[in-house]
Amino acid sequence: MELKKRFFLGLVISLIFLYLAIHKVDFAQLWGALRDADYFWVFPNMALMMFSYWLRAYRWKFLVNPIKKLSMHRLFSATMIGFMANNVLPVRLGEVVRAYSLGSKAEISRSASFATIVVERVFDGFSLLLILWITLLFSSFPDIVKKAGNLTLILNIVLLLFLIFLEIKTKPTLKFFEKILRFLPPKLFHKANEVLFKFTTGLKVFRNLPSMIWIIFLSFLIWVIVGTSNYFIFLAFGLTPPFHASFILLVIVALGVMLPSSPGFVGTFQFACILALGIFGIEKSIAFSFSVVLWISQYLPVTALGFYYLKKEHLSLKGVREKEDKQ
Repeated sequence: MELKKRFFLGLVISLIFLYLAIHKVDFAQLWGALRDADYFWVFPNMALMMFSYWLRAYRWKFLVNPIKKLSMHRLFSATMIGFMANNVLPVRLGEVVRAYSLGSKAEISRSASFATIVVERVFDGFSLLLILWITLLFSSFPDIVKKAGNLTLILNIVLLLFLIFLEIKTKPTLKFFEKILRFLPPKLFHKANEVLFKFTTGLKVFRNLPSMIWIIFLSFLIWVIVGTSNYFIFLAFGLTPPFHASFILLVIVALGVMLPSSPGFVGTFQFACILALGIFGIEKSIAFSFSVVLWISQYLPVTALGFYYLKKEHLSLKGVREKEDKQ
C-alpha cells in the first residue's frame, strides 16, 4: 500500500476513534476540568518522560555497541528525532527516520541501525506484557485488552525467535530468503539481499548475555517510569485512584496507539485513555480532558526537542518521506 493510502487509512481510523472519544462528552464539564486543573503536576510528568527517553538512548547503546561505539549525545539526538517524526509523520515513519538519522551521522548501515530498533521494540512489547500481567493481580481489564495482549505476546515471541534464528543461523536464513526473492528483477534482488545482510549485522547483541540482561532490565525500567509519570496527571485533575491505575492506563494506551492512526496518534490515544479511566469510574468528560493534557505533555516536549536536534544535525524529514513513498 502506498504511503498516501496508508496515511488516509490512518486518518480515517483516527477520526472514527476521535468521534467515539468525544461522543456524549459534556463540554461544559470538560472545560471546567481543564480550567480547574493544577498544571504544576504536568512538569514532573514531563521530567520523568524525558528521563525515559534518555534511558531509551542508553539502552540503545547496548544494542549498537557490537556494531560501533557511539556517544550518548549521538544516540539521544537520534532517539528524539525518531520520536518527533512519529508525532508529525504518518504510518510510524519515526522508526525509519531514527535509523536514517543514526546511520547518516554515525556512518553505520541504516539497515543494521533499523535492526537494533526492531530488537528494542520486541523487548518493549515483553515489558508491557509483564506490566499487564502484574496489574491483573490488582484489577481486571476489558476482554478486548486481554485479547490484544495475548496477540501481542504471540507476535513478540515469533519475532524474537525469528531474529535470534537470523543471527545464529545467518547463512541458511539468507539462502532461504534468496529462494523466496527470486521473482524480483536482478537489480532489486541484489539490493534486497544486501539490505537483509546488513540488517543481520544489527543483531549481534544476541551473542552478548551481559548486554541482553541490561537491555531487559532497562526495558522494564523505562516502562515503569513512563507508567509512574501518568499519576502526576491524575493529581493535576484532583484524582486519586489506586497507583496501579497509572499502569493500567499505560498498557491500554500502548495497545491503543498500535492501531493505524494519524501522526501523533490523535483519536486512538484519547479513546484509550477514556477506556482506561472508565475502569475506575471516572466520567467520560473528565477522562477526555485528562487525555488532552496527557497527550500535550507527551507531544510538545518530544516534538520540540526532536526538531531542535533535526535542525542541529542538518537532516530533512522530507527526504526520508520521499524515499519511503517510492518503496
